[in-house]
Order: sequence, then structure tokens, then C-alpha cells
Amino acid sequence: MRILLYLALLALGQPIAQAHDIVLISGGPALRSFERYRTASHDKYWGNFIDSAILRAKELQLTVAPTDQIVWLVFRPSYQRRSQEDQDDYLKILEERGLKAGITPIYFDNKTQLFTLLRRDGSKEKPKISRLEYFGHSNKKCWMFDYSNRVDGGALEPLVVHVDDLDQISGKSFTSNAECISYGCHSGEEFSQRWRMIVGRPMIGAVGKTDYSEGGIPKLSTGKGGTWAF
Repeated sequence: MRILLYLALLALGQPIAQAHDIVLISGGPALRSFERYRTASHDKYWGNFIDSAILRAKELQLTVAPTDQIVWLVFRPSYQRRSQEDQDDYLKILEERGLKAGITPIYFDNKTQLFTLLRRDGSKEKPKISRLEYFGHSNKKCWMFDYSNRVDGGALEPLVVHVDDLDQISGKSFTSNAECISYGCHSGEEFSQRWRMIVGRPMIGAVGKTDYSEGGIPKLSTGKGGTWAF
């Protein structure tokens, strides 16, 4: 679609606007079997981070520049394991939902793959990122793609992006006015500030918890001191 638009603008002799990517990242759900003894259980519904990203894509499609593209990155292993647990094909379901919304998931299996997908040089093949939004579990130091889903000898390397990993994400991959938001819990307590310091772009994050239980874009959980912060 973007290539066809370039060709049409060239044929009309119109100036070609710089193309950018809008990146939405969906982390994965917890396994229900790992949540049975928790007083506050997570992810009774498997698709919180899928539905919120799809709804956000629909909102953005109303205002996005015609040369820009929404890129949807999804952490695949969580949905594979939750599919096995629930005996349902969640990858197929999320792909069908994405198709109806006009977006196609691009899967990543670990943070190294994610860093590669976020590496941009501003070319037609790798446009810079003008907006990045994360939907998933987090704490103040990490994006947690696979919260309580896999126990791997304590080795969390493939499952989280820690603040100490942020030097793997270059600010040069983003436009100078890029907007970034993390809809995970507690991101605004440290992760956002470290992102701005290391990546060089501001990121909005939650002080306190976020709530996906009502569907759609997550809200701040009701509680003392909850707010959004840079």
C-alpha cells in the first residue's frame, strides 16, 4: 500500500511526505495454572493486550498520515503456551481480529528479535518510528512479555526488557518528536525516566497499576497516588 502511494504521488508530481511507522507492542498473558494461588490473579481473559492494541490501531487509523503505517509486534510464545493450556488457537484468533482491523501481527520470540525490529535507519524499507505504544505487563524496571507464564531456571533473558537493556534501542530509530507510551503497571516510576535518558525520547508511563479489565485502552487502577508520568 505504501509503495503504491509513493508511485501515485510521483505520477502526479506531488512531493512525497516522509513515511514513518507507528509501532504497537503486545506482550503476552500469564498461564492460568500459575495464577491459582495468587490473591490478585492476572489475565483471566487471554486477549487483554491484543484487544487494546487493535482498538488503538483503529483509533490511530483515523488520524495517521497516508504514508505512515501501523506496525503491530506480538510476543508469540505466551500465546502459544496459553493456547495449549486452554485448548484454543489464540494465534489464529488474534490474526483474524487483526485482519478485520487492517493490521497484521509481526511476531517476536525474545527481546533480541524485538530490538532488531525496532532498529531503523529512515529508509523506505525501515522508516523511523513516530509513535511507540506498549500493552503488557511491566514493573518499574521491566517490560515483562511473559508474566508468570514460563519458569526457565530463573533465566528471564528472553522474557523481559530491563532498563539496563535500553541501550540496545537507538534514539536514531525514532523521529525527533516521537511519542512513546507504556500501558504497563508502574512504568512511570522508573522505566519511563530511563527510557528518556537512554533512548532520548519521552515516554508516558503509569505511577501505580493499570487496569485492562474493562476492555479497550487500559486505565489507571483506582488507588491512592495513581497518575501518568514522564
